[in-house]
Amino acid sequence: MRATTAVLSLLTATFAVAGSPKGSPTPDPYEAIHQASYLLASLLDTKQYSRLNEAMTDDIIYDSRPLGAYGGLSTGLAETSKNIAAAFGDALIEHQVGNALIRFNNPEATSANVSTYLTWSRWDSANLHDITKTFRIYERCDDLFVVDPKDGRWKLKYSLVVNQGPAVEAPYFPQDEEKDDGKSCDQDA
Repeated sequence: MRATTAVLSLLTATFAVAGSPKGSPTPDPYEAIHQASYLLASLLDTKQYSRLNEAMTDDIIYDSRPLGAYGGLSTGLAETSKNIAAAFGDALIEHQVGNALIRFNNPEATSANVSTYLTWSRWDSANLHDITKTFRIYERCDDLFVVDPKDGRWKLKYSLVVNQGPAVEAPYFPQDEEKDDGKSCDQDA
């Protein structure tokens, strides 16, 4: 009986370290990392920059320089938030987050290397044909997620973002000002 109680106490403490907001179910570390990744995408897509501290550490390093003119290097939460807000501007933003490959760095499961494939789209309604303002990038993010000792939540500490395609892609919109009829390519009637 004492052994069972000790094991349950150890499991409870271990999962508590993985972090969950108070009062919510505690996910296993894999699910906690997935949730942290999806939270980050949601905060970015809804432009809730003041809440990025819920998904990034204070000392975040965000390196998207491999994206060339579409990326850069940001160090620290304040600079990263400012640079993301400037890059997104008034455009519509969407991150389609795919599966993640997670490799824990320690037995306590408080640090993990995470590789995620995603699609980032940016649409500037006033510049739909300008590839510097409306584009799609197929990315791989090689990240380091850690349990933040301040609040016990999984957060992004380091991210290296690389383009998986040969170049940035221009979304396909009709080139004339007529309304798109919803047909793709040359469809026979």
